Amino acid sequence: MSSPQRQVAVWDRFVRVFHWSLVASYVVAWFSADSHGLPHEVAGYATLALVAARIVWGFIGSEHARFADFVPGPRRLARYLGAILRGREPRSLGHNPAGAVMIVFLLVMTIAIGVSGWLLTTDWF
Repeated sequence: MSSPQRQVAVWDRFVRVFHWSLVASYVVAWFSADSHGLPHEVAGYATLALVAARIVWGFIGSEHARFADFVPGPRRLARYLGAILRGREPRSLGHNPAGAVMIVFLLVMTIAIGVSGWLLTTDWF
C-alpha cells in the first residue's frame, strides 16, 4: 500500500500572478498585432515590465523562485540530459534542469521581441 503523496507549494503568489499576467499580455499582443495601436504597445510594455520584475524576483524572491535554485550549470545540465537518454532522469521539485534552460531562453527571447518591437517605434530600426 502506498502512502498518500504530500503536496508541496513550489511557486509563490508572485510567480503564479506573473505567469498568468504574461499569458494575458501575450494574448492581447497577439490579437492586436495587426492594429499596431495602443493595445499592442501597452501589451508589449507590460510584457517587458513583467519580465523585468520576474528577473528581479529571480534574485530576491522565495526559495524556489530564485534562479540559483533551479537554473543549472553546464555540468548539471549535461548530467541531466545524459540521464534522460538512459531513461533515468531524477524527479525535480519545480523545473527540471532542461526546463530551467527553456525558461531562461523564453525570458531572453521575450526581451528580444519586446525590445525589437520598441525599436520599431524609433528611428533606429
